[in-house]
Amino acid sequence: MKSKEVDYFDLFIKAATTCNRAAEGLDELMDNLNEAKDKSDAIHQIEHEGDEQYHVLYHHLNRSFITPIEREDILDIAKYIEDTIDMIDEVAIMMNMLSISSIREPAKEIMNLITKVCAVLVSATVEFKNFKKSKELPKLLVEINHVEEEGDVLYQAAMKELFSSEKDPLEVIRWQNIYQSLENVLDACENVADIMEGVIVKNS
Repeated sequence: MKSKEVDYFDLFIKAATTCNRAAEGLDELMDNLNEAKDKSDAIHQIEHEGDEQYHVLYHHLNRSFITPIEREDILDIAKYIEDTIDMIDEVAIMMNMLSISSIREPAKEIMNLITKVCAVLVSATVEFKNFKKSKELPKLLVEINHVEEEGDVLYQAAMKELFSSEKDPLEVIRWQNIYQSLENVLDACENVADIMEGVIVKNS
């Protein structure tokens, strides 16, 4: 495929769809902790796909003379989607490595936000193809920001509860790391929305 034939917007959609699959995989892992190793391995495979997709985009970008939006914005959107997948993979590895045998309710609540935000991200990348005219895109980006804010509130409450009520220091360390990693997923996803928002502003 020649560089001029590359549709960067399609590559964003493909990356976001991969990210959504990783999120769904992590949700399944939390529901089936006895299969944590297999589910973690499957997410790691998806993460490899995300890496490959990022490298393909980067390869084309290096050879493109004309791009539909600024190069750094293309790179940042792709990088932050890849970061989101990486963070999901990190949570999956941690769940398996730390031998988590039961899920705390706040982790499940944050996970629900992750599956929600990753699905919204797919819709946002679809709308981003038409970012100059789309009426839906700004709403979707606001929704991603709102979900991240909900995540902040849940994360802070979860950490407070952990440190105030958990007596086992190992459990504190385990769940402190997991909560932080889950929060990182939402932060990375919000970064994608922020760059898209910036593109809309620059081109309005």
